[in-house]
Amino acid sequence: MAAAGGPTTGAGAQGVSLPRWVKLAYGTGAGGWTLVDRVMLTWLYYWYVTTPLPGVEALLLPLTFSLVMLGGRVVDALADPVIARFSDNHLGRRGRRVPFMLASGLPFVAVFIALFHPPVAGVSAWNAVYLGFALAAYFTLFTAYVGPYLALLADLSATIKDRVDLSTAKAVATLLGAAVALIASGLLVEAFGLRGMVWILGALGLVLLYVPTRIPERRFATATPATMPLVEAVRTTLRNRPFLIALVGANAFWFGFNIVTLNVPLYATRLMGLSEAAVSLLMGAVFGVCLLCFPVANVLAKRRGLKAVMVGSLVLFAACFPFLYFLGDPPFGLAPLTYGLAVMALAGVPLAGFFIVPDAIIAAVADLERAQSGQRREGMYFGVNGLLLKVNLGISTVVSGALLQFGGDPFGLQLTGPVAGAAVALGALVFTRYPERQVEATRRATIGAPAA
Repeated sequence: MAAAGGPTTGAGAQGVSLPRWVKLAYGTGAGGWTLVDRVMLTWLYYWYVTTPLPGVEALLLPLTFSLVMLGGRVVDALADPVIARFSDNHLGRRGRRVPFMLASGLPFVAVFIALFHPPVAGVSAWNAVYLGFALAAYFTLFTAYVGPYLALLADLSATIKDRVDLSTAKAVATLLGAAVALIASGLLVEAFGLRGMVWILGALGLVLLYVPTRIPERRFATATPATMPLVEAVRTTLRNRPFLIALVGANAFWFGFNIVTLNVPLYATRLMGLSEAAVSLLMGAVFGVCLLCFPVANVLAKRRGLKAVMVGSLVLFAACFPFLYFLGDPPFGLAPLTYGLAVMALAGVPLAGFFIVPDAIIAAVADLERAQSGQRREGMYFGVNGLLLKVNLGISTVVSGALLQFGGDPFGLQLTGPVAGAAVALGALVFTRYPERQVEATRRATIGAPAA
């Protein structure tokens, strides 16, 4: 086993490309947690605020739901660095990451299903209490799986090529998982009801979650467990300036993207006057184009660099999201569905780049840690990113709920697109400061890894 701070001896560190089956197996796990999480994010809000239960108008008010969601995100955020520290420092027979994924998969899916079974049919404080505890458990279990899973990407590879390929495998699986969640879910709701859809997709997600646990982690990732205490680990991570710049760019995107995806069912039903099945068409447009653009994004990231693809993706998103304002009354006499499909298809182009690049960037800046402390702490970098991301998603959910509740109908809903676009534009501006050449030069000097 490598000494702390020394180069790893896995396949990636030796300059030998990882086997294709490892890359495919790794990516499959993202399909599982994305499928479950996208169903939750897309339909839980709709279930509680505009419930399809016969004779029940709502289970919670929009802002109440948003505040409860924020509370769950805060618990989740606090869990990120704690789980990351345990994962980085874990010394087990199966490695540092896989044991956490094995233990958390089943309870994660079980709590996901429980979210859609509140105790009271109608607006009730008991529903808020139930949802608060269930969300806290859901997000903690989500982090217990996803945090180590993301850190495994950095552990398995030491070259830009392998990292981009692993990120691409993860991105394709993420896309397919999200596509099933957002396209098939609408059709399954009409066929089996919302709860029936939740059970079916929960079972599918559970199977996918356990595929990457078959990877022999210690064969390909042989880094020594870290020893740094929690507080010191967080402080050292936050002293990494390239990491902080990457955090702002990624979180700006997720702030805007979360606002948009939360409201897709409402875009379809309230602004466009269509049924829930239209959600499948809208998300099919964005993810179909995204899938077609994956090969281009993969090649561009390897040839032009991660920074160029990241900035380009953010700029395109910032330009696209404001057009959602006109979904209810499209320009040029276009039908709402035609206009909506065009806007969502346009968003699919930058989404391909964003699915691939951010994780590879965090893995790259985590390599700089060895120049600072001599330890391998990829989990903490993904953990701190997760901490801020979860708080960010909670705040963006509150912003969305406030726009809907106080902005008026339909003006508040229309404003969600421009607000999302403004947030992403700010992230693009900050990310132009990312020192990619410095990161790559330091990475090579520190670990002696090849460039590709």
